[in-house]
Amino acid sequence: MRKFQYILPTISLLIAQAAHSEPNLASYYTFIGREDFYNSSGTPLMDVGAVVQQDRANFHRLGRRHEGDQDDPYFQNPEMRAKIPALVRAGGVDRYLKIQLGQGWEGYSQTWLIQICGTPGRITHLRIDPADGDGYSDC
Repeated sequence: MRKFQYILPTISLLIAQAAHSEPNLASYYTFIGREDFYNSSGTPLMDVGAVVQQDRANFHRLGRRHEGDQDDPYFQNPEMRAKIPALVRAGGVDRYLKIQLGQGWEGYSQTWLIQICGTPGRITHLRIDPADGDGYSDC
């Protein structure tokens, strides 16, 4: 009987957390290639949000698509792509990626999981993780 005294509080906590979490509106995998680490002027990008923004511009505007790039339902237009760095800052980036870019990493080819989080009709933030199978952050 004693075991069961912990089950109800645990279930209640999980339900409360689920009620306050923001849903995953969409997610996609993108292959980040060397060219995604440079802006249109050739300047290296040292911020994960800027790299994702450039990747989406390459994908949607310039048609530079890598094998393994998936489409997304939100970043076809330039206005939405311009919001990507702020959405990444509001959400978060895997610690490994932050450290690598902070050390002047010009990048190497890698697949990232991008999670688009918010409420229906409103994106509040993005979560970025390497797609290496080590586990992913939730919205």
